[in-house]
Parts: sequence; C-alpha cells; structure tokens
Amino acid sequence: MKYENLAETELLQLVAADDGAAYEVLYNRYWQPLFLFAYKRLKNKEESKDAVQDVFINLWKRRSTLQLTASLRTYLFTAVRYELLKKIAQARKTSGSEAMDLMPLPVEGATTVDLLSEKELQHALSIAVNHLPAKMKEIYLLSRQQHKSIAEIAQQLGLSEQTVKNQLSKALLRLRMHLKEATVIPLLFPGIIYFLNI
Repeated sequence: MKYENLAETELLQLVAADDGAAYEVLYNRYWQPLFLFAYKRLKNKEESKDAVQDVFINLWKRRSTLQLTASLRTYLFTAVRYELLKKIAQARKTSGSEAMDLMPLPVEGATTVDLLSEKELQHALSIAVNHLPAKMKEIYLLSRQQHKSIAEIAQQLGLSEQTVKNQLSKALLRLRMHLKEATVIPLLFPGIIYFLNI
C-alpha cells in the first residue's frame, strides 16, 4: 500500500489502528510546515522542534480516542499554537515578567466539564464569526482556519497588508465583545485563545 497517496482521513483511521507507517507519513507531511509556523513565532529552533514533537507525541498517544471536528491540519496548527503559548508563558514566568498577567494559561487536569464548556464556547465563537461582515469574516477565516499570513491574505484578496491587519483586528475585537456579552470568556481555555488573538 502506498501510504503517501492516501487521504488524511484514511491515514488517521490507520493510525487509530496502531499503524506506525501511516503515522510516519502524517509526521513527514506536516512536520516542516508546523516547525516553520512555530519558529516564525519563537525564533528558537530547539523550542520550536520541541513544540512540534510534543504535538505529534500527543497525537500518537491519543490515536485511538482522537475525534476531530475540523481537519487534521487545523487541529495540528492549533495544537502547536497551544504549545507555543505554554512555552511563552513558562518563559515569562521564569523571567518574572509582568506581561505574564496577560497570558492565558491552561488548567492543569482539565475535566470533562471543562471540555464541554470549551465546546460550547467554540459554538458561540462560530455564531459570532458568522455575524461578521463578509470581507471581515473571509479575512478572519483565512487567518485562523487556513493559517495564512497577513501578506498571503493581502495578495489573495488584492488588498493592502494594512487593510488586512485592520480588518483582522476589528474582527477579533468584535468576537471578543460578542463572547463577553454571551458569556464570561474562560481565559483558561487555550483552544479558544488562538482564535481571539493576533
């Protein structure tokens, strides 16, 4: 069987069945873009490698129980972003930075209730996104779901980078305000943080 030609969903099914070769294909397919994503933010090769490795280790550990509500690509990029937030938070804590107060931290030993609450918050976020003006929504989705850079979005939509930045900032502000009105934003849910911060 040529694993390289298999679709993502087929590979995940094989991984869930303890197929190491399928896991290796997924690893090779996503490692480099995830590393570049991490390195662009951390500017540290070892820390970036560690973040990506942790995500893949976790993927293997959870292979039989993992249930994705989005694509594997979205899941992996969001998971790496979460790892980066943890590393940045740890670095700030070590340095005693006051900026630590602004960094949401994960809850140790999150319960099923926590996960359900986060799921509800994700649903509220989806509703808020659907209420954004069309162009603003498009820019937000290109940034958060397709993980495109400001420059890439500007080029794709024929807009200036500043316009894209402005629209994305406005979108994030609206989403935060919507969620504050709908519910108290639980800042300790890292899965949400990626979607609400630049």
